[in-house]
Amino acid sequence: MVYALPIWTLLLWTTRIRNIVADDWTVTDLILPIGLTVLAVLALVRRRPGLLVLAGVTTAVWVVRLPLVLVHDHPVGFKVVHAVLAVVSIALSIATARAFSRPRVRARA
Repeated sequence: MVYALPIWTLLLWTTRIRNIVADDWTVTDLILPIGLTVLAVLALVRRRPGLLVLAGVTTAVWVVRLPLVLVHDHPVGFKVVHAVLAVVSIALSIATARAFSRPRVRARA
């Protein structure tokens, strides 16, 4: 389960980077997706601190981003897809945070 959030994040935000580069874009458009991609890699390398930071940032991003998507003039399909992406991302963030909030049980030797 601990790999689900960083892998999901890599798939989601590297796709966003590709879409940005394919369209008219500026360097500032890449800040968020590159930042989340770096955090996902960090979470794979330094699991505990990286995963907790990634979970918090992912939740914050979607709490801000989803309402913006919903109130702008986008097609319904676009809004539905982004709502699903947000729900999955936040659910994985919550599951990740819960996995690390449980007390560790040590095996007896």
